[in-house]
Amino acid sequence: MQAEGLQSLVPLREINVVGFWEVAKRYGFFKRLLSQCQKILASGHFDAFIPVDYPGFNMRLAAFAKELHIPVCWYIAPQLWAWGESRVEKFRAAIDILLVVFPFEVEFFRNHSINAQFVGHPLMDGEDFTVEPLAPEHRTKTIALFPGSRQQEVERNLTVFMEAASILVRNHQQYNVVVAASSHLDKTVYKSLERCDFSVSLTADSRELLKTSTVGIVKTGTATLEAALAGLPFVMAYKTSAISYYLAKRMITLPHIALANIVAGKGVVKEYIQYDAKPAQIAIAAEQLLTNKSSTTAMLEEFSRIRRILGGAGASAQAAERIVEFLQ
Repeated sequence: MQAEGLQSLVPLREINVVGFWEVAKRYGFFKRLLSQCQKILASGHFDAFIPVDYPGFNMRLAAFAKELHIPVCWYIAPQLWAWGESRVEKFRAAIDILLVVFPFEVEFFRNHSINAQFVGHPLMDGEDFTVEPLAPEHRTKTIALFPGSRQQEVERNLTVFMEAASILVRNHQQYNVVVAASSHLDKTVYKSLERCDFSVSLTADSRELLKTSTVGIVKTGTATLEAALAGLPFVMAYKTSAISYYLAKRMITLPHIALANIVAGKGVVKEYIQYDAKPAQIAIAAEQLLTNKSSTTAMLEEFSRIRRILGGAGASAQAAERIVEFLQ
């Protein structure tokens, strides 16, 4: 959006936090930002307000826009089907049209009388995921680690991922270990890698790493869907703060949390969360993908099915067209 002329009120890194406790610690900042956004909405004429994801903040702002009689066209639905069905009524009152990126979301939201329309997933718009993924035999002998793009994610996940990788390298010395590093984070967050007793490197090109590695250890979130679309056999693992984990566990009602599993409708990839995210367990699951061809083949077949479910390219253009049609 910035490439198209958007002038952001704050840098993305300032709002790129995840977890209940992590957000609560910055309550003052988010309250001031919300007030600033509300003043802007109230100060002029707007044809539409288009919230993109970010539900905790945008639901409050969408309700405010509705009070001002500004049409609200929400793109990328909050995952109320996973953790917030009790909030659907409030959400319905705050929006006019909802553009969703997963086919199963249409039925969920329409059952709650919300005008939901599937437009495809924006990950399918780029060339990275529209081409057929490399077959396992054409991939580099690389163990790829994706600990996250936020500082608190890297701080909690990197050590666990590296310990799991250490076990794998001990048994498969011909493999390299590469960590996907977020370009907007200070490199000191990866300083612990210097203490490794094996060779490890960093790359900012996470997409290339997804497309060419043999096996991955991936944190939860969109990264699991990217890995599936790239045809990378992987294990999902994630650690967060004790408070965030406790609250999330009480709220989430789905049997899986990896997006790849949610879209597939079953446990395609192994998930290791919080206290289960132990290096030895993660390594055993990844080892299976390195040595058991039938397990890898079955996973890749499910990944192909996920690609078909999400449809082809054009999600962003279709979302824009639906918004224009609605406003006309």
